[in-house]
Amino acid sequence: MTFKICMIEDDSDLANIVREHLIRYDFEVFICEDFKNIDKFIEKHSPNLILLDINIPYYDGFYWCSQIRKATKVPIIFMSARTEDYDQVRAIMSGGDDYVTKPFSYELLLAKINSQLRRAYGEYSGGESALELGDCSFNKLRFTLKCRDNQIDLAKNEAILIGILFESYPNVVSREKILSEIWDSDMFVEENTLNVTVSRVRKKLKDLESGLQVITVRGMGYKVEYEK
Repeated sequence: MTFKICMIEDDSDLANIVREHLIRYDFEVFICEDFKNIDKFIEKHSPNLILLDINIPYYDGFYWCSQIRKATKVPIIFMSARTEDYDQVRAIMSGGDDYVTKPFSYELLLAKINSQLRRAYGEYSGGESALELGDCSFNKLRFTLKCRDNQIDLAKNEAILIGILFESYPNVVSREKILSEIWDSDMFVEENTLNVTVSRVRKKLKDLESGLQVITVRGMGYKVEYEK
């Protein structure tokens, strides 16, 4: 498997040097150029891991880490010249998984990257990053749904819905449970919001030509059925 890495670093010289080093180890590396739309950059490339600087234009790395965490659980490693404990604590509190201070050796960075990838996808993950059901595989870290050779990206709410339904199969999941998982409370959610999410998931399963179907159980909630 070739792992994809997204690097958010405004020092273009450093970013290119790191990229060239990682390419030697068969990583696919994408460097962010539009610091106003980092969320779209991440969504476009669907990385396995993110390298994130703190001092970047517009909003800092702490802000973007917390924003990225709303959409994906992939490992995030901060790369920063800041050496204070406060900054490292803040990085972890905002959703980061590790921290490397500049200047760093590329061997250390590579070791940290491989460590996070092992935890997320490899020998230490316990297989928990993927859920298999029927002809589909759902990656909980990357928010992707794969059916045979086809793969599609999921929005956050769609991914949470798929995860709940896959884990609960073949049982019915109540609307209240789904709402509480997605929005923490259903008090401020319009009745139609969940219906729209379910409709989008159904369309994506159809686009994948999957045998899985999301079934409405009147008065109870939703469940997944599989037809070969």
